[in-house]
Amino acid sequence: TAIFEMAAICGLEHISKEKRNPLALTTQGVGELIVHLVQSGIRDIIIGVGGSATNDGGIGMAYGLGYRFYDSEGQSVEPLGANLSLIKRVSSQGKIDLSATTIRLITDVDNPLCGLNGATYIFGGQKGLDPLQFERVDQSMKQFYKAFAPEVLHLAGSGAGGGMAAGLVAFADAEIKSGIDFVLDCVNFNQRVKSADLVIVGEGRMDRQSLSGKAPVGVAKRTPSGIPVIAICGSLKDDLPDFPVAGISAAFPIIGQVAALDQVLASAKENLYRTGLNIGNLIKLSQTL
Repeated sequence: TAIFEMAAICGLEHISKEKRNPLALTTQGVGELIVHLVQSGIRDIIIGVGGSATNDGGIGMAYGLGYRFYDSEGQSVEPLGANLSLIKRVSSQGKIDLSATTIRLITDVDNPLCGLNGATYIFGGQKGLDPLQFERVDQSMKQFYKAFAPEVLHLAGSGAGGGMAAGLVAFADAEIKSGIDFVLDCVNFNQRVKSADLVIVGEGRMDRQSLSGKAPVGVAKRTPSGIPVIAICGSLKDDLPDFPVAGISAAFPIIGQVAALDQVLASAKENLYRTGLNIGNLIKLSQTL
């Protein structure tokens, strides 16, 4: 068994802000790593999908597996997000044989590939894509998959990783798994949570995306009714609905004062301690009432 994250290969954290362009960056290394693992004898591959700097629908990964892409004149097309609309033919002649390999991809979102809740509209902006390009890029992605693998268009989670999830399903016969459910199963969460008095979840910034299957909500959904769940986060975005929501009773941001980002990050330990202390005092107070 091999486990890796696509973000280790083409993650947003590796690209400086001035160089972020999800249509010009490739996921080819993901496919090349899969080939290397299979040729090394690995038969079970688990891939964490998310945090990518790319928006290519996974065609770069497919190229790394051996697929080739051609335009209407039979000319080879470079496998980049910017070129999705140019592809008219896909060749699988040189692809690696994955028939003896199981590939599972785990993701913390359930967004479909296209549409207003899809890969481009929801995640494109944070990767450096101009909002004025959203409609065109989304349509190119939709047209490509409508022609070559229409079954993935409305598959929950297929929009993860700039469409990498869709690509892995279409070109590598992968199966999408909920990331948080996969992890909770590994640690026998359902049994262990039964003895809890309180469940605390956390996230850097909780926003509406967090309600689409990310870790805090995944934990809350698996927590039995009667056991309260609270969230402690770096910050809370204003697009969140009022709490309680998605099984979380209340959420607490740890930032105590307006400050520059560097200062806020440097004060994380103290801010966490202060917030935890206040929550603890509140719990003690509630027990005396």
